[in-house]
Amino acid sequence: MTVPVIALDGPAGVGKSTVAKGVARRLGYYFLSSGLIYRVMAWYLSERGWDGGSTPDGAQLDSMHLTIAADQIPRLDGEPIRADLHSDRISALASVVSQHAPVRDRCNAIQREIVSDIGRTGVFAGVVLEGRDIGTVVFPDAAHKFFVTASDEVRAERRYLELREMEPGTRREEVLASIRERDRRDRTRDVAPLRAAEDAVTIDTSRLDAEQVIEAILSKLKRGGDAA
Repeated sequence: MTVPVIALDGPAGVGKSTVAKGVARRLGYYFLSSGLIYRVMAWYLSERGWDGGSTPDGAQLDSMHLTIAADQIPRLDGEPIRADLHSDRISALASVVSQHAPVRDRCNAIQREIVSDIGRTGVFAGVVLEGRDIGTVVFPDAAHKFFVTASDEVRAERRYLELREMEPGTRREEVLASIRERDRRDRTRDVAPLRAAEDAVTIDTSRLDAEQVIEAILSKLKRGGDAA
């Protein structure tokens, strides 16, 4: 690890990306989302005929040369991906594809490659990386580890308020059911199940807004020394 990594893990709908971006901005660090990489993988495989009903071909993933610059635009072999990686179809496929070991192995390798590249450029002082197994699997030796969580009801309400602007027919109970099903898959999967690292600082965000969570993390980092 050539630059310090802040690992930010947690379940779906807890606001990891918003918090991670805020922490990265305040520290002058590079922000990287593992979820974006899984979305790229889902799109990449679907373009090659995978429909979610079988184990993805790991050999196809080995040939991927994926980079994500500071503009957060993923590029394959230097060419930006123009597809809507946040569409419902890709979101659903990303959730499925992340359950498979060959995909997780390749995703982990890509994250390490990107962090290594960031270290070589020297442009950023560190990396804030958010996901579900960053502190336990991808970077178990990360300089700092945080696990952000909230009740499933709170997370569902936050997600509902986001979705209703784009999808007026969204129902609270459907969002809650989706959150609970995603939690079940993430926590019970055979490969890298969602859990807090033993040395992670856990922050319950149920009664906190994003800025308060960012401040809590920065305060912990300042007391710990290295990153603040």
